[in-house]
Amino acid sequence: MERLVVDGFGKTVSAEGTNVVVRECSGGERKTLYYVPAESLRQVIITGKGSITVDAINLLAKNQVDVVVIDYRGEVTAKVSPVEFRTVKTRREQYYAYNDGRSGYLAKRFIEGKAKNQYALLGTLAKTRKETDPAAFEALVAARERIRPLIEQVASYPDAPVERIRNPLMGTEGMISDIYWKAVKEVVPAEFGFSERSGRNATDGANAMLNYGYGILEGEVHRAIHLAGLDPYAGYLHADRPGSNTLAFDLMEEFRQQLVDKTVLAQMTKGIVKPSDFSMKEGTCRLSDDARKGLLRDVLSKFEDFTATGDVRIKWCDLIVSQARNVAKYLRGEAPSYEGYYLRW
Repeated sequence: MERLVVDGFGKTVSAEGTNVVVRECSGGERKTLYYVPAESLRQVIITGKGSITVDAINLLAKNQVDVVVIDYRGEVTAKVSPVEFRTVKTRREQYYAYNDGRSGYLAKRFIEGKAKNQYALLGTLAKTRKETDPAAFEALVAARERIRPLIEQVASYPDAPVERIRNPLMGTEGMISDIYWKAVKEVVPAEFGFSERSGRNATDGANAMLNYGYGILEGEVHRAIHLAGLDPYAGYLHADRPGSNTLAFDLMEEFRQQLVDKTVLAQMTKGIVKPSDFSMKEGTCRLSDDARKGLLRDVLSKFEDFTATGDVRIKWCDLIVSQARNVAKYLRGEAPSYEGYYLRW
């Protein structure tokens, strides 16, 4: 199964029988760009300005295909998902868990997965720079050693209702992330002007790319949570906010480093993107169309790559679904524990 990316301006997604059709109007002519069976798709990603018909939405929903709309900043502005299934017991337990130790337990597992992936990625970056950039190597190794005891600190928090441990847990997570991003700064070429992780309103090219990459990842994680029968808006680690996909943000923590951070760093350090690919508009750094399309292509390609979990090789996109289902199994009492995924290094 594949993803259909509808990018640019003036494109329309419609349905013809059991097929999804994408056409573009240019110079008074209608050109067919894609003509694919809906059953062959797993997701449609729409960026830029275009339209989608109700018939297309119905056809996609019938084939369990979700539609994700992403803006230029990488924010997911809309999602259209098929009707939920197997949700009653799962969601009932998901909501009950917020007030018992399961919520704190899962929050800890998400942070552990994130921190261990940060630890692993710093090791990978250090290994490739040991001979070519000794100063960066030393900084990366030192950062890893500072993170190690903080991972143990996360594990030491009690399995209590998350509201009792969220503040100290997020405090530890903040210390780990501060160490991580300061180390990553040693790797990002100076001409990109990266000084720190700035969040939603990107102030430099690196942050603009990270934000856009995380938006792509959010769409993929949201799909996995939907397939698992969970409520994407009822998380544990991230506090409730109206309209915020807090459970998606929770589960994303395990995958940011290996799927997005690594991809962004590779594009910058290999010269695939350059400072000229970015511009400031209304106080926010924006990617050029070519840079945005290149990042979208590489992150989606990464989803289809294989990774290892135990003795099993699995696609990253399937692993994300598996982890969402593992959360659901734990909440329903079908599994005694949950382990956040991290790449062994």
